[in-house]
Amino acid sequence: MRRIRSLVDHIPVRPITPWLCGGRLLLALVAAAPAAQAALNSFSRLDQVGRWVIERKNTQEGAITCRAYIPSGGTWFTSNVRIGPDGSVVVPDGLRYSPDGTELAQVQDALRRCRADMIYVP
Repeated sequence: MRRIRSLVDHIPVRPITPWLCGGRLLLALVAAAPAAQAALNSFSRLDQVGRWVIERKNTQEGAITCRAYIPSGGTWFTSNVRIGPDGSVVVPDGLRYSPDGTELAQVQDALRRCRADMIYVP
């Protein structure tokens, strides 16, 4: 029986060395470390309810902070309509905001769910 040479026969095979495999694993772990810490101490976007953006920040101690605001492109305190710590709507000077009761109730509910558990389901 005549053997037909395949393309695979011409490809050199090198054994996988343990140090190479371990090196790649170590490199992957080191590269992923900053991504794992990216959500710590900075706000991450979770959801959007109408015009409102819901964000969460986790600290290394495990504390959860949630906030809701209407983005305007400016700085946090001077340009964004937001929900204050006491649950009231904060409107910076020079901005106008006409509240929508249904939308505001949905935002308050989203903030409650954000603060209640680590897992947020929109």
